[in-house]
Amino acid sequence: MYGLDINFLKDREIRPVEASSRTAEAAAPAGSRTPLLIGLLVAVAALGLVGGYWLLLQQRMSRLEAREAELDQQIATIQSQLQQIETVQQQIALVEAENQAFVNVFDQIRPWSAFLKELRDRTPARIQIVSVAQTAGTTLPPPPGAAEGTEGEEPPVTGGIEVIGVACSFDDVNDFLLTLQRSPLLAADTVAIDTSEKRGSSELLDPAVDGVCPGSPPSLPELLVDFTLVGNFTDVPSSELLDILDRQGAVGLATRIRALRDSGVIETP
Repeated sequence: MYGLDINFLKDREIRPVEASSRTAEAAAPAGSRTPLLIGLLVAVAALGLVGGYWLLLQQRMSRLEAREAELDQQIATIQSQLQQIETVQQQIALVEAENQAFVNVFDQIRPWSAFLKELRDRTPARIQIVSVAQTAGTTLPPPPGAAEGTEGEEPPVTGGIEVIGVACSFDDVNDFLLTLQRSPLLAADTVAIDTSEKRGSSELLDPAVDGVCPGSPPSLPELLVDFTLVGNFTDVPSSELLDILDRQGAVGLATRIRALRDSGVIETP
């Protein structure tokens, strides 16, 4: 048997237009990838920037967290130190309070040796002291012009004194009162005559037995006057009366106050 072969290629016509259009169609897809590649590059670059920025933020956050932990540790240390300082300050305040209480005790002391010498130096010849006693002090009356019902000034912590004696006359009692008011150990406005009473004629001073009051004629006995003076000690601290204490023989108290001053516990003028 025989086969029949037919060649149709010889009969085909060359169509340039169709060839060029196919070439254009084939070339078009290659040219359209450029924007896509550009977009991909831009996206990749943007992602890279975002990723780099994120890494940078992570590093900064890590450093900040480490710094925060360091600051927290420092704060804890400072708080511990502050607590220690507060404890020390409380101890200092307690010691200062004890020192102040100790100083107040010395400042409120009125040595009787000093006052008795002061009393002896200020007692006139026409006055004879019978007894001296310490009291709680007298309450001062309200100042002039104060409202009704106003209470008087409370007596000082140092208390007061009561002096009982005998005078040759009422004038001698008044002179003795003025003398005591000038004493730096007493509050002048509180020293006053509590009682003053002349003795009866049956209690005349017998010149032959008891002598006479100084300055009185020997032949003229005088009626004696019994009196009581009261007053408060001054509220001036003893640390401000060192010269007076030294002069009146209260050396022990003055020495102790000076020792406290030298140690810095108190300040004296």
